[in-house]
Amino acid sequence: MSLQSLYIARTEETPEVDFNTETRVFLIKGRSLLEDAFSFYTPLIEWLEDYFKQLSGEVKVQIHLDYFNSSSGRYLMDMLCKMESIIEPNQSVSVTWIAEKDDEVMLEKGEEFMSLIKLPFKINVIPAR
Repeated sequence: MSLQSLYIARTEETPEVDFNTETRVFLIKGRSLLEDAFSFYTPLIEWLEDYFKQLSGEVKVQIHLDYFNSSSGRYLMDMLCKMESIIEPNQSVSVTWIAEKDDEVMLEKGEEFMSLIKLPFKINVIPAR
């Protein structure tokens, strides 16, 4: 049984989600301004649980958000913690937090996440648009 990639198009309130099983790059990009972050992020976490039950190898998580509210932040952290807790020895996950050079808030959030997560985690600073 092969797990299908997961793609959710970006909206004004939700980020683009592109969990690609072929490239093994799992991208979350845009803005996350959800009133009900639980309903959006829970299926993502469940998909990740299924993914790690079925497949091995390396996964690269890329988080490139312009903004997220506190409830979205909580579920992003839950998602990373879930991956941290379920990966097997034949699996690895690395996280890249992408933020623009002049976006101090997102850079600080990336550092905060990095301090709380034991997965390999780096912050990639890109030029401002």
